[in-house]
Amino acid sequence: METSVLRRHAAEQDINDALRRQLPARREGVEVLRAEISLHVSKDTADAASHLEQVKREGELDALARRQAKARMEFLYNEMLGTPAKARLYTLLEHSPRLEALPPGTDPEALVRQVQQWHPEGRWVVIAQLLHTFVERLSKEGEEELLFLAEKLLHSFGERKLAEQVKQVGTK
Repeated sequence: METSVLRRHAAEQDINDALRRQLPARREGVEVLRAEISLHVSKDTADAASHLEQVKREGELDALARRQAKARMEFLYNEMLGTPAKARLYTLLEHSPRLEALPPGTDPEALVRQVQQWHPEGRWVVIAQLLHTFVERLSKEGEEELLFLAEKLLHSFGERKLAEQVKQVGTK
C-alpha cells in the first residue's frame, strides 16, 4: 500500500482498514481484537513532501507542454503546410480557437515555401550537409583554398557583398 504524508488522514484510514482486515490476531496467547493507529508528520517531512509533489507536478506540466508543442508542429507540418494548396485551403476555413495554429497576419504560402526549403530532403539542405562533410575532411590549407575559391565564385556571379563576407570569415 502506498500513501502520501501530504494526505495524512487518508493514509491513517487506509492503514486502519488494512489493520482491521487482519484482526482478530492471535499470537503466543495474546489476542488483539481492536487496534487503531494515528500518524503524525513533522513539518520538515511535510515541507519536503510538498516540495517533491510540486517538482513532480512541474515535470508533468513540462512534459505536457512538450507533447502539445510536438502535436501542434506535426499538425502544422502535415496538415496545414504540407502543400501550398493545403495552406491556401486553411486560410479559407472558418478558424476554431482550439485549432488556431498560425499567428494572425501570417502568410501560409510563404511559410510553406520556407518549410519546404528547409525540409531535411530538400535539395539545398542535402547539398549543405554534403559540403559540411567535405569541409570537415579538409586540412587548414584546404579550408583556406576553399574560402578563396568561394570568394572568387561569388564575385563572378556579381555577389560582391557575399564575397566580402566570405573573405571576412576567412580572416577570422
